[in-house]
Amino acid sequence: MGLFNRLKLPEPLTCPNCGVVGSWTAQFRFGAVDLIDYEVGQHLIWEERRGVEGEPGRHRVLAQGVLEGCGHCGMYDFGGSLWEMVVIEIVDDVIVSVVQDTSGEGWWEEDWRVLEE
Repeated sequence: MGLFNRLKLPEPLTCPNCGVVGSWTAQFRFGAVDLIDYEVGQHLIWEERRGVEGEPGRHRVLAQGVLEGCGHCGMYDFGGSLWEMVVIEIVDDVIVSVVQDTSGEGWWEEDWRVLEE
């Protein structure tokens, strides 16, 4: 995946391995990709540090991401018992939501899609 950013999910999840309920993070590639930590509601940073993915100023973008492992036990391969792919909605360079990717499409060819200019 190369460099990426991290988005804290707004709701806790229960780890199917250890049973601990906690906060989870998803990795995604859009904006200045430099291991930047985000939360829903924050503006993306575009000043190039180590690299940039995408272009600023797009009205509506979807970025695909993947959950990191459990913060308690470290497990990340759940064999399908916990969803692991997410879709992050970005409107006018602000992260507005993150939801489970239920499209069934698997990994997209690009890490993000422009829906509206």
